[in-house]
Amino acid sequence: AGSLLVLLPGSAAADEEPITDQVSFQVEVEREVENDRVVALLTVDAENRDAAQLADRVNRSMAWALERSRGENAVTTRTGSYQTYPVYDDRKIVRWRARQELYLESADVDRLSQLIGGLQEQLQVQSLRFSVSDDRRRAVEEQLVERVLADYQKRADLIAGALGAKSYQLVDVAVHTGGRDPVVPLRAEAMSVSRAAVAPPAMEGGTSRVTVKASGSIRLVR
Repeated sequence: AGSLLVLLPGSAAADEEPITDQVSFQVEVEREVENDRVVALLTVDAENRDAAQLADRVNRSMAWALERSRGENAVTTRTGSYQTYPVYDDRKIVRWRARQELYLESADVDRLSQLIGGLQEQLQVQSLRFSVSDDRRRAVEEQLVERVLADYQKRADLIAGALGAKSYQLVDVAVHTGGRDPVVPLRAEAMSVSRAAVAPPAMEGGTSRVTVKASGSIRLVR
């Protein structure tokens, strides 16, 4: 009987513990941001019955393109893959094909357009890809993080009130910047061009969507 009297206050205290429910949810904010970076992919494409002559032609064209590109301080230049493969006819090698890639990246769209126009005397444009630079993306994401956390708190207040809770406690919150949005390439069909002057391509940067999400859980106190 004595033990029972000691335990009863404990049981009463346990009965007075608040009843809690846990709710998980997510909020998202986004902003359209002007693209300030463009990457162009150009290639040297050639065919020849003689593999050595083919390699010499490709190598000379790429060396010429690199020499012209290096003079542009606003443009970052790098070479890509280099492929040589045979062309068969009735299981016999009749000629060889080769391709080497050249990537040009810049924030100066007009200057890059002029450079591409000059390089098209010997190279072909395969794609133009526009995106938001890392610095601009980080700056926008920092602003959106503040907004998404404010929206998360508002949503928590709304949920707690709608479900009749006296208050709530934050359990966990995670912020997701989502990384880079996929960049859609503007494809250009490879075509043979003469060594005459080529007009620069018309380019419009457009925009990309930067998204920040906040997800987590709250514990409702009733």
